[in-house]
Amino acid sequence: MKLDLQLTNQSKILLGILVVALIAAIATQWGPGLYGLISNPAMKAKRETLQNSKDLVAASQILKPAESGLYHKTGLSDGEEPTTIFEGNFPETVVREKIQAIVKQAGIPQNIQLNVESVPGKKSERTSPQARRNLVMFSYLKLLENEKDALNAEMQAQLDAELPEMQIDEDAINLLMNAWLDEGDVDLDNPSEEEIDQEDIESQESEEQKNPEKKEQEKSDEKEYTETEKDNKSENPDEDKSDDVKEIPEEKDGQEDKSTEQSESQQEADNLESDAERIFSLLPESIPIPIRIELIELIMAMVEQHLVGAQTTLFENEFFKSQTGGTSGIFGIGAKRSKIEISFNPNSQILAKFTNLIDTYGEDLNKKELRKDLLEYLEQIQLQIAELSQKLKLAPTTYSPESYTVKMKFKAELEKLVNLNRIIETTTKWLMVRDLQISTDNKDDKVNVEILMIARVYQ
Repeated sequence: MKLDLQLTNQSKILLGILVVALIAAIATQWGPGLYGLISNPAMKAKRETLQNSKDLVAASQILKPAESGLYHKTGLSDGEEPTTIFEGNFPETVVREKIQAIVKQAGIPQNIQLNVESVPGKKSERTSPQARRNLVMFSYLKLLENEKDALNAEMQAQLDAELPEMQIDEDAINLLMNAWLDEGDVDLDNPSEEEIDQEDIESQESEEQKNPEKKEQEKSDEKEYTETEKDNKSENPDEDKSDDVKEIPEEKDGQEDKSTEQSESQQEADNLESDAERIFSLLPESIPIPIRIELIELIMAMVEQHLVGAQTTLFENEFFKSQTGGTSGIFGIGAKRSKIEISFNPNSQILAKFTNLIDTYGEDLNKKELRKDLLEYLEQIQLQIAELSQKLKLAPTTYSPESYTVKMKFKAELEKLVNLNRIIETTTKWLMVRDLQISTDNKDDKVNVEILMIARVYQ
């Protein structure tokens, strides 16, 4: 008896599908284990360390603009300098100079007793997770400010470009109105300029007919004046050239100024785009500029409330995510992935503002698409904030700042003491008052003041 082992085409297809499904199942179940046996654990640890180092470097580069802004707000930088006031200088010298400048600004006499001493030993301080998140939020706030300035400049440029067209339309309307008034109404008491010029010409012709000798005399005088002017030009030929050349540099300067302004605005836009690619996303361009500007103002207010602790969340209550279930199929065949959909909360503050803006600025806008674009933007920002905060967790949790005690004695009016305290609290937040003693002086209307302050040096 002979067996026919030949397979039909349908049997071959089914057998191939079973083999592929078996290989996929084996790879799914045993693949990670086999890879763990083959791979080197030491090499894996080195790769993780290298990736952590890259994340820290990326985070430090991203937060440089925020760091510079924090230096400025806390009084640790002079003007808009990105470095601290202690950069390249001895801390004791800087502390003494800054305190003397504050005393002078408060109007207190310079004959003060000032003693600056370093605190022995170093005390480590911890960086809380909230402080890291605040640093990320501050960086996002600075980017929103730059984005708002760029959009305002772009909108102003569009208005300036439309202004000449509006002026042309106004000129055309004025011409039409003048023509209509000239046809219908003729003011006999106030003749026009053309009529006055015509009367002058007629009177001049009649005068010439009456006095022909006077006419010949005027012609000869005019001829002599023309010849004299030609002689003067031939004697000083450079004068006319200089007069003609004077206007050219002015036009050139105007063109250079215009090109410089355009290049600066373009540079600012390029810098903003590059910063956005490195840090956070920009609002979608599909949303009109006026709506974007007002949305930025709302988001900036929300970020500021979050920074001061008035709000514990930023976008977490603005939208929610819902996940639809997927199917595994048979051996992976016909499987469907689960989908995550995002939607605005009904009580969303951003949604309410956005809806009012769309109703105000444009009824022909596609509200559904714009809402979708705005939701995607909010989701991207939330993910970017979480990613940057995660990178900052890799940084050391403690730091050791240098501290100095500052003892100061002086005599001044009470209002000047209040002014001194106000300046310290508002402009130099790295300088803190720990002890204040006041005693009256019976001889004049001044008080004796002894202040103990702590200066924190962050380099």
